[in-house]
Amino acid sequence: MALNKYEEKMISVLTETLGGVQAAFSYQKQDAEHKLDILYAKQSPGGNYLTASTLGLVNRTTGYSDSNTGKEIRAEIIMSSYGGHDMAGKILSTAGIGIYDTNIRYGYGTVLKGIMELYYPNSDMKHLFLMLPPPLWKKSFGVTDADESIITFLYALPISQAECDYMSENGIDALQNFFVEKNIDMFDFERKSVL
Repeated sequence: MALNKYEEKMISVLTETLGGVQAAFSYQKQDAEHKLDILYAKQSPGGNYLTASTLGLVNRTTGYSDSNTGKEIRAEIIMSSYGGHDMAGKILSTAGIGIYDTNIRYGYGTVLKGIMELYYPNSDMKHLFLMLPPPLWKKSFGVTDADESIITFLYALPISQAECDYMSENGIDALQNFFVEKNIDMFDFERKSVL
């Protein structure tokens, strides 16, 4: 299957940046109009970890434009966990298909509500917070200029309802700084809320 210009640029950055042992799989919910591919990279960003990325969200705009150039922004979403299971990919497929089916805007600071509790109903973690990818890999994901679009990557971090409320009251930077201060385990999908 031929790749379009967005897919070519995105896959090039992903495969080079993630490293590890890579394989792609397709997901489709029975009642969903769209299907979504997920790239898995075992041993990324290191030995016992697994990183998953959507493959195909880049084909639609996030609904936002770059404030400097006016170009539309397109983004794939990545997520990392402890290795040994494909839960990160399942969570991302639900998030990505939901974005396609509802046509919502998503970008830096967006909270995708209720997705974590679909998979971990007894966990403090309820939502996905989209942020810039943390510096876990040797190379940065960066931003790619694709003529009329900007292509970037967002990192999906599980958060609790209390952490979501804290961000609403104090802002995105305050939440991220608080997470750094508390040294949260971003790979643990069932971590306890720090609030």
